[in-house]
Amino acid sequence: MTEDTLTLRHPKLLGLHAHWLERAQGGIPLASDLDPAALRPWLGNLLIMDIGPDGDFVYSYYGQNFAENFRTDRAGQSIAELPDEQRRQLRVEYESVRDLKRPAARLYTAEFDGQTSTWERLVLPLSEDGETVSKILVGAYRIERPSIVAIAVPRVP
Repeated sequence: MTEDTLTLRHPKLLGLHAHWLERAQGGIPLASDLDPAALRPWLGNLLIMDIGPDGDFVYSYYGQNFAENFRTDRAGQSIAELPDEQRRQLRVEYESVRDLKRPAARLYTAEFDGQTSTWERLVLPLSEDGETVSKILVGAYRIERPSIVAIAVPRVP
């Protein structure tokens, strides 16, 4: 198995990645193996995207902290309903995770309610059959003072 580096800064995302890896066992974790109780430390900062047969990405879970920070609950909505630039960026990110069957992470800075803030996102593939990515789990946290920790990311065959 070839490994690449995924850089994570936020300790909660490091924990979420470790949780995902425990379930991955060399492949893509099954969505059914994710116990909501075990995800409790991250629930408010999680999104779950369902991937439709047409390739659309639909929010099936939208964490409470996102709903409060962004003043909306997008559960049940497609990313097609987002502003053009945001939709394009998310589609590229989600399609890459789906097609490569690998996690992705990035920092982004944006203005929310007149305040500029930096967030870190971790995007993780999930499967129903162990091979096809059918869901995407996203964790995101605001970054105050980032510190860099590089970790190995296994390639999924």
